[in-house]
Amino acid sequence: MPTNAFGRLSMALGVLLGAASPAHAQDTPDTWRSEFELGFNGSSGNSSFGILRTGGSISRVQTEVYEIEISALLRYGKSEGRVIAEDFRSTLKLDWKPDSDFSPFTYITASRDRIRKLDAKTNGGIGAKWIFHRGAEAGSKASFSLAGVLDYEDFQLEVGSTEEEKQKAVRWSARFEFDHAFASGASFTHITFWQPRMDSLGDYTVEISNSVSTRLTSSLSLAIQHEYLHDEIPPPGATPNDQKFSVVLRVSL
Repeated sequence: MPTNAFGRLSMALGVLLGAASPAHAQDTPDTWRSEFELGFNGSSGNSSFGILRTGGSISRVQTEVYEIEISALLRYGKSEGRVIAEDFRSTLKLDWKPDSDFSPFTYITASRDRIRKLDAKTNGGIGAKWIFHRGAEAGSKASFSLAGVLDYEDFQLEVGSTEEEKQKAVRWSARFEFDHAFASGASFTHITFWQPRMDSLGDYTVEISNSVSTRLTSSLSLAIQHEYLHDEIPPPGATPNDQKFSVVLRVSL
């Protein structure tokens, strides 16, 4: 993924934000949602450092019919003029009737992680979500999703390496998600992804995310997030496990 992809994505977000502006006064107030964040991120595993984290999302929501969202997240750090962290991800997804007990979806994600030796990665597919638990007064919700995805990776190899530079795989993607809103206004979210290769279940990745957030004002919230990644067969030169810790301020518009 070329470096100027960051600039192109910023322009795309700007265009979408403009589209969600008051020029669309005919839409209901809840039709458009946007959220932006800024925070500090710490990492351990393949690297140990502190970096800045920024990102955002814009979505058009008509939950009785569909939800479409574009989001981006960037972690970046330098030390003495040398790039020590470059972790970038953007996602486009479409959910059909997202508030129904059963709903189909499709998505595509593009990412890059210099620390994990990934020059580019794309991951996209189609599947369905089942909401199997709804708490009283929508205080909690649990869902399970299953999708078939195509995974493409372009590795950063050391000079003289004999490893394959590119890899394609067809995977299952199973996701469990649990959300709970407390009476105090705080909320908790847990997400677990398991993505094994369809032709080799021993080649899999697991991603686990836990976050707690609390609302400071009507449009500002503070979140603490922990992310864990295990790649059973990691990119050449990378180790299987990574962890990221973040403290993030989020602004909702």
